[in-house]
Amino acid sequence: MNLRITTTPALIGIHTTKGSLEIQQPKADMELMIVHPKVEIHSQQIRVQIDQRQCFAEAGLKNILDMAIDTTAYAKQRVAEGIDRIVRQGNELASIHLNTNPIADQAEENSMVFGNHEFNFDIIPKSRPKIDFVGGNVDIQIIEGKVNSEVQVNRPMINYIRGNTEIYLRQKNSIHMEYMGNHLDVKG
Repeated sequence: MNLRITTTPALIGIHTTKGSLEIQQPKADMELMIVHPKVEIHSQQIRVQIDQRQCFAEAGLKNILDMAIDTTAYAKQRVAEGIDRIVRQGNELASIHLNTNPIADQAEENSMVFGNHEFNFDIIPKSRPKIDFVGGNVDIQIIEGKVNSEVQVNRPMINYIRGNTEIYLRQKNSIHMEYMGNHLDVKG
């Protein structure tokens, strides 16, 4: 039998549109307010005070005021000793009737008063100088710094275009049958 069958397949068509996504992120806006830390240093210079008056006084190098005070004290002492001696010698002369010879004794004593000197060898000065330190203070003040920040967050800007896919029937399927011969046997 001569039969010709012709088929046409179904064809699907796909049409796509690509989607797109754009994201832009603006930077955050930030403000910083800075107060810088400070260190303040206040210092007072140290002074050294050296007092050598006692050392100089021991060496015989006194200032006028100290010399006057010492001379006055020495003079008062010598005057008191002299008055004591004169009173004592006067009392001895008043008691001359006791069979003593006070005049000879007093003459001998008075001859030795002004001529009796002692000499010593000594190392001077005996005292150390007085050394004082005045001042020398250091005052440190620390002022703390601060950082104040203000941050404005900016949201991202998103632009999205949705993609699309269309599916359609581009060609329908079909079957076509056709008899190609001359004889058709319908009997049978």
